[in-house]
Amino acid sequence: MPCLLHLQWVKHVLIMAFKNFIDANNEDVPNNLKTSVCIIGAGAAGITLANNLAEIDDVLLVESGDFEIDGRTQALYSGLNIGLPYFDLLGCRLRYFGGTTNHWSGYCRPNDPIDYQGREEMALPKWPVDEKDLNPFISQAAKELGLSTDFYKPELLLTAKGAPTDELLENVSSDFYTKIFQITKKLSFSQIYRDKLSKQNNLRIYLNLNATHVQLSSDASRVSSISCKTLGGKIITVEAKEFILACHAIENARLLLNSNDIRPEGIGNQHDHVGRYFMDHVHISASKLIPSDKFPSIYNSLSFRKFNLNANLSFTDDYLRKKNILQYYCRFNPVYVDEKVVDSLRGINNDIMEPFSLELFNDIKSVMNNFTGSVDFLSARFGVSQSLPKYYSLEHRIEQVPNPDSRVVISKTKDALDVPQADLQWKLNEHDYRTFRLGHEKIIKELSALGMGRFITEEISPELVDERVAGHYHHIGTTKMSKYPSDGVVDKDCKVHDLSNLHVAGSSIFPTAGYSGPTMMIVAFAMRLAKHISVKLQS
Repeated sequence: MPCLLHLQWVKHVLIMAFKNFIDANNEDVPNNLKTSVCIIGAGAAGITLANNLAEIDDVLLVESGDFEIDGRTQALYSGLNIGLPYFDLLGCRLRYFGGTTNHWSGYCRPNDPIDYQGREEMALPKWPVDEKDLNPFISQAAKELGLSTDFYKPELLLTAKGAPTDELLENVSSDFYTKIFQITKKLSFSQIYRDKLSKQNNLRIYLNLNATHVQLSSDASRVSSISCKTLGGKIITVEAKEFILACHAIENARLLLNSNDIRPEGIGNQHDHVGRYFMDHVHISASKLIPSDKFPSIYNSLSFRKFNLNANLSFTDDYLRKKNILQYYCRFNPVYVDEKVVDSLRGINNDIMEPFSLELFNDIKSVMNNFTGSVDFLSARFGVSQSLPKYYSLEHRIEQVPNPDSRVVISKTKDALDVPQADLQWKLNEHDYRTFRLGHEKIIKELSALGMGRFITEEISPELVDERVAGHYHHIGTTKMSKYPSDGVVDKDCKVHDLSNLHVAGSSIFPTAGYSGPTMMIVAFAMRLAKHISVKLQS
């Protein structure tokens, strides 16, 4: 008990130190709150929105969690995987202040221009916005994250870091294009923005408060309030001029579908799009490359960690259109030593506090018996040197087609707040399988012809893909943006089509997945939405 009391005291001190942060469990918090703008969720989107709405007279940010992860709160994400195997839904998002940026790895790149254009033959819808609309906000997001804006110029990104450019494979093949991620050091938004938000005069942030129901007006034209609960049973109603759902793709859809008292099908779901088109950046490992001296080291996935860059081999837009395939890239993961030895290296780190354990002894023995490979692995891992690996494991990554059968489904099981849980039915289709197969074949054919090494190949079948497929924790779709109400959930300004004051933020609005990780684009869209809301309220 003293330990529990101590933790509660520390938590109280932390919240008191940040004056805008309010524990919703406190007795003096009223049961009805009023504000100009209510934001639900304090992840990348919600924190960016709050940070960029400083000119609005009153902003209220509702966050389910606290400053640290809590098991009971995290359990509210529980749900089943009823389609392809996927990550445990309980753990693939983080439900506390800062959201999933609290374990974000920082890979950043904007969408490619082709991503906005639509490709009907590939079931890829056209976005109602394009790169010209978004570029100012993408540049703003890049600046905020400390990144260069030379996104599509690999030679400039490499030169700026003092890295070689003469090995770029587009120099020898017109179908190849090297796509580079920049890796930001600005990761946890909780750590980056907590102090700044605590001093923002127009802002209140309620912690430990969960949005459970979006209440429509009787004529279903607007949102009148959002009902919230604490795990302790306290009920708080929030009234606002403008509401923004900034949870994530599963949770945004869950909240809209469960708010079905006025509209039985759920909010924004008259055309049955809410919860559908769940996408991730899908990847499989298949085939190996035993490299020759000609294979460029820049494509070793560990090569540029010291530069905060990651280079991947992809194809030009012309080649994608010619072959009717989705965005694809290959990542070459070096293997210096058997996986069992890598496990032993990890084990030494885990067991070092138990120096007399048998596990530690066996791990050290395994590493010493494979000393050279272990040193090469660690050197490459930390960017000290770049030895030639035993081989490369080919990791094939694609954008996923927005498949209506890949979706969030409301469960009969309810959580601790008496809200129905969301299950995930994740599915691929023939475009996904075909892109994996043709991308894999092209990489092997081209690199073999260029004398880059010898391949140990596997046949890419739908069965192999289903057996090995994994996501990348990138939840995309479920409240997609569209020009017309019949085609989606929100319009180009992220507003739910037929409601006057409900907006959705985050990657759930993306009509397609594209090639790039979503976080930087989430930040850019949140900056754009903040400007739109500010203009609307100040006009």
